[in-house]
Amino acid sequence: LTTSVALVGSAAANAGAIAMALGKGQINDLDESVLTNHPVTLEEIESNVRFWELPKQLNICSLYQRKPTAGIIVEGWLYKKSTNRLSLNQWARRWFMLDGKGVYYLKGGSESKKGESKDNPNEWMDRIKVCDILLCTVREINMKAKGNPNLRFCFEIISPNSKSYLLQACGPDDYKMWVDGIRSCIEQQLIAGKLPPENMLLGNSSGKSSKAGPYRSKGKAAETETIDYSVDGDSAIAGRRSSVGGGLFSPEQNTAPGKSPLIPKILEANRVCADCSAINPDWASLNLGVLVCIECSGVHRSLGVHVSKVRSIRLDDIRDSEYKLLMEIGNDNANTIWEAGLHHQKGWTKPQSGAPRKAKEEWIKSKYVWKGFLEYNEEDGREHEDREAKFCRDLYDASRRCDLLGIADALAKGGSVEWKNSEEGGKTALHVCAISQPGNRDDLDSWKGIQCAELLIQNGAKLSAEDSDHHNALDCAVVLGARREMIEYLEARGS
Repeated sequence: LTTSVALVGSAAANAGAIAMALGKGQINDLDESVLTNHPVTLEEIESNVRFWELPKQLNICSLYQRKPTAGIIVEGWLYKKSTNRLSLNQWARRWFMLDGKGVYYLKGGSESKKGESKDNPNEWMDRIKVCDILLCTVREINMKAKGNPNLRFCFEIISPNSKSYLLQACGPDDYKMWVDGIRSCIEQQLIAGKLPPENMLLGNSSGKSSKAGPYRSKGKAAETETIDYSVDGDSAIAGRRSSVGGGLFSPEQNTAPGKSPLIPKILEANRVCADCSAINPDWASLNLGVLVCIECSGVHRSLGVHVSKVRSIRLDDIRDSEYKLLMEIGNDNANTIWEAGLHHQKGWTKPQSGAPRKAKEEWIKSKYVWKGFLEYNEEDGREHEDREAKFCRDLYDASRRCDLLGIADALAKGGSVEWKNSEEGGKTALHVCAISQPGNRDDLDSWKGIQCAELLIQNGAKLSAEDSDHHNALDCAVVLGARREMIEYLEARGS
């Protein structure tokens, strides 16, 4: 600590000397080494004074040495941002832990338990579950892109079955330790290929690791499962899965994991990975409609669920409509969109199955995040605003026609599912898809309305979005006499 203080003092003295010389116009009188070696950024100053080594050095010198928790891979202090806007303290300091199955933090605890075991907080504090490791992804926060210097060393944990957590580490070393640790656990889980427990697949996670279980109530005609996440008071969340009636697309008619008759057909139609040509891929990106190998699936997961929603074809609980979507799009159709402009990009070749992981990461990010291999025509426009306006309209028109590949193409090129057509009562693409009809009312085989609606929803379309008459997609389907199959699908999807 004394050494660091001395180094900070030396850096401050040099900065003062440089400032004084600049003020007096005597900059040429300074030693050149003072100018060239003087740090000019906060990161350089921190590196020179070894600021981030302080906690480690102080811990080594401390009389109290904390014993590592058994079974925990990474643990330490993180700052958790509250989602409650009325909270006086937006950032709360919590002790977080990462094991092979999930991320947790310690909070609260009763006084009676505290008295029984003061020395070990793990025994008297409540362990709050943040997420299941297999169903989460970690996203690094770029403070420069966000324009907020207070977001240094921040990362976000995103999970489809719980809220997202914005966390801040205490320095670059801790930041790297947590981000790399979570991603490593995700990769290990994917490589191990183990079936997650049923309560994880259904989003049935208990907030407190072993003390609180889900409450279930069953009736004869309907089943409702309520899940209490029991998280801290600033963001109490409840999840619910319910099935009512017995419609064509009722959730209770979903095929059990790995049992759908479409699985062999999907695997047969997609014999190689969409991104590296590895044989026998069995991981799917639901919103992209492609099958990828287990290694590429790990890269897809790292992109975030807003880019790629990854599920196991054989292990995860997948809806019938999602299986049908994968069957209709598939790798060949998707790649005609996502790789159509590859021949314009010099120096790029598609990686093969034996390529290093780094090469696959660069390819997948360039393909789906930066969208570097899409092909645009002159009529698409050159400016971003022109292209966005065109593809929002294309998405709307393709949804009206139930043109599945047209929707996929418009989504890839920037069409927004939230765009509303002011000329048609503020309807979205999902609205017009919901009221679509097959050319021949009895020809359901050629009608892809369900698959189109599923693709829109997978890419962020909201079932609750309303037009200017305050009708959502289901309301429009009922009022305007849509197909019974579509009405039942939307009912099941919104339950």
